[in-house]
Amino acid sequence: MAAQTRAMPLCAAVLSWMVVVCGCHMAPTRWSDSRPLAHTVKTAGFVVQSDFVIAEDAPIIQELEELQSDVVQTLELPPARDSVVVYLFSSESVYRRYMKKTWPSLPTRRAYFIGTSRELAVYSFHGPRMQEDLRHELTHGILHATLQTVPLWLDEGLAEYFEVGGSETGLPHLEHARSLRRHAAKNWAPSIARLEGIVDFQEFDCNDYAESWGWVHFMLHSDAQRKQILVDYLGDLRDAESADSILARLPTDRQMATHQLTSWVNSLPQSERSAVFRL
Repeated sequence: MAAQTRAMPLCAAVLSWMVVVCGCHMAPTRWSDSRPLAHTVKTAGFVVQSDFVIAEDAPIIQELEELQSDVVQTLELPPARDSVVVYLFSSESVYRRYMKKTWPSLPTRRAYFIGTSRELAVYSFHGPRMQEDLRHELTHGILHATLQTVPLWLDEGLAEYFEVGGSETGLPHLEHARSLRRHAAKNWAPSIARLEGIVDFQEFDCNDYAESWGWVHFMLHSDAQRKQILVDYLGDLRDAESADSILARLPTDRQMATHQLTSWVNSLPQSERSAVFRL
C-alpha cells in the first residue's frame, strides 16, 4: 500500500485516503513542473524539497529526524528499502494548485502521503499544523519504505500514534482517548477483526481511526508481551505480500482482548499531565 492522505476537518479525528500500489490499485505516476524543488535538505532517511529556505538544522528537520528514529526504534523496524521525499510548499494556495493539477481526482486535504512506482512522497505546505501533518504522513512513509505491506487499520493506527508530539514517545492522543471513553460508556465493543475487514479507505471513518490508535497504544504500552507481538508482526510484514490476522497471535481470546482495551482506554489520563507510558 502506498498512498495516504491527511484530512481537512471532516470530523474531529483524522481521516486519510489510501491507494494500494502492491494490490488492487496503483497511484498513477503524474508529475508537474510546479513541484517545490528550489531547496533541498537531505537526511539519512528522507529528503525535504521546498520552495522556501529550510536550514539543515531547522527545528522541523530535527523533529522529523527524531520521529524517524522513534518509529524505527519503537517498532524495531529493519533497514528501509527506499527513502521518502517530503515536498513542502510555501503556501496553502500554491500547494492546492499543484495537487489539483497533478492529482485532480483526490479530495481536498492538508497533506498527503502518496506512493507510486517512482517514489514515496509526502506533500504538504507551511502552515500552523504542518508539524502534526508531517509527523502523521512521514510515519506512513517510513512504514511503506520498510515493509512490503501494512494493513489499513495498523497503518493508520501507527500514524495516529506517532503524530502526537512531545518530549516522550507514546503520549496519548487526547482527542482519540476522549472519543473512546465516550464509546466505552455506551457498551462499546472494539474489534480488531472488524477493523481488519475494512479494506476500502472510504469505509474507514473517524471512529475507526480512534479505535485503531487505541489498539496500537494498548499493545505498545499495556504489556511487554503484547508489544513484542506487534513488533514481531511488523517484522513479518517486511517480506509478506499480504497480511494475516494479528488476532491469532494475541495471548487472550477476542472477548478478553476487547475487555482489556476498554479498561485501558478508561485508565488513560484526560490531560497531558503525567501522560507518559513506558515499558
